[in-house]
This record gives sequence, structure tokens and C-alpha cells, in this order.
Amino acid sequence: MAQTATAGGPWPKKKNSGYAQLGFTYVGYSKFFNHEGKVTDLRRPVTDFTSQLYIDYGLTDKLTLTANLPFKYVTSADKISSPDSLYFQDTLQAGNLFGLSNVMLGLKYNIIQKKVLFSAGLNVEANVAKYDSLTSLRTGPSAWVFHPYLSVGTSFGKFYTFLDAGYRLRLNNYSDEVDLNLEFGYSWNQKTYFILNVSGRLSMQEGSYDNNITPVVDPTDSTSVSLHPNGRDLHTSLYPNNQQYIGYGLKFIQKIKKVHINAAVYFGMGNMVAATPSYNLGVAYEW
Repeated sequence: MAQTATAGGPWPKKKNSGYAQLGFTYVGYSKFFNHEGKVTDLRRPVTDFTSQLYIDYGLTDKLTLTANLPFKYVTSADKISSPDSLYFQDTLQAGNLFGLSNVMLGLKYNIIQKKVLFSAGLNVEANVAKYDSLTSLRTGPSAWVFHPYLSVGTSFGKFYTFLDAGYRLRLNNYSDEVDLNLEFGYSWNQKTYFILNVSGRLSMQEGSYDNNITPVVDPTDSTSVSLHPNGRDLHTSLYPNNQQYIGYGLKFIQKIKKVHINAAVYFGMGNMVAATPSYNLGVAYEW
């Protein structure tokens, strides 16, 4: 049931079958959860728009190829929306940036396929994201990511559920991460689905990447320079090191023969993440 409803989970694709989705995500925010988890005003509002092509393809009945090609358009507004604060003692210039985010390629192997399914996978994310040092806008983290994970799931009657758990090994002095993804779905006709999703990432806090610490000059003494402890990357909150969160959301899927239309909204909280929902829309084809 779940394998025809959504991408992900332990369900493998049959040989030469597949699932392809074109998805869009919008996040616009002027506040974020700072490194202490407190809601803080940004100096300039940020817009983050993502379009991505996601594919699952069955190489064999047990081995599934997974790929994701994401493009991002990120902007920071011309108008400063919040006054000077103790948190942001300076500001960065406004701008915009378009480019690839980190491209992902992976394999998932089904180990057990009974009432309860169990699979293991490995995703690799390439360090191809763009970064603008003047605006601190990013389309992704500046790091390669190696992501082994385990997935377990089952379906019963009109319901299905699965749990993914993995470890994200990140290079270039970024901290590693533990990630979890739990999904619970319901359909009375296997065409219309209502899905609850809870996901999260926990930083291991061991990476030395410093989020581009900002030099701060004392206005009363130009020879006195200190380092802003919060860093330039937090002016946009786009992929800083040691970012972590827990998110939850609702997703709706409508199948029209082999075409899927889906929409979702996700909320969350954490450290160094946007304090606003994300809105998602996708069109998928399954064969």
C-alpha cells in the first residue's frame, strides 16, 4: 500500500518500475530560532524557493536507485525589517542567488519483505551548492554528505507507517548529524491519502566549521576588533553548521491513475532554523 502512495520507506521498487516527482517548496521568513532556540528577528527577511526532481527506480526487485536534483533560488530583502540588536551587531548587503543545492544519489536494499519490511540504504550528497560571501546566501551546505540509514515499515488495513533512522557523516569540518523520519498514513480507497510526518536532525556538535564568524569593530575604538559569536551564516539561517530541528506536518496525496498530486505543510522548531512553516506542492508519475 505505502509503496504506491509515497516515496521513501522500506518498500523497494520492482525491477524496471519507478516513481518520479517534480516538487516545489516555499519558505519565507523574517524570524528564526537562534543557537539557543529563541525566536530572533533577522535584519533582512529571507525567501527560500526550491524546485527538485526526485526519482526512485527499481534496479532489481530488492535494490532501488534513488536520486534527487534540487535547484534553489534564495533572496534577502533590500529593506531592513528589524533594528540593530545585541544578537546581530551588523548587517549584510541584500542579494539573490540561484543554483544547485547538494545533489543526492543513493541505493536502498530490501533485507526483509514480510508483514514488516526492513531495508538499508546509503545516500551520497555532492558538494555542488553555491555560496555568496557578500550576502551569506547559500543554496546548500559546503560539504559532501554520506548518509547510511535503516528503514522499517508495515501496512495494516487502510493504514501504513514507517520509520527511517540514519547518520549523516559530513566533511569540510561540518558536524555530523543523526536524522529520523516517521510517517503515518491513511487511505480508505488507495487513491486519496492523508499523512502525518514527524522528522528531525540532531547535530553531534563536533565540527569546527565556525559559520563564518563576523569581525565586529567597536564604534568608540576603531582599533578594537572582536568576533561576533553568532557568525555571518546566521544572518540568513541558510545551512549553518550545528543546525538542528524537529519538524511535523500534514501531507495530502491524490492519485489519478498513475499520476499523483500532493501538497503538504510543515512546522517545526530547533536551533538556527527558520521560524515559519514550509509549503510544498508536487506532481509525481509512477510506472
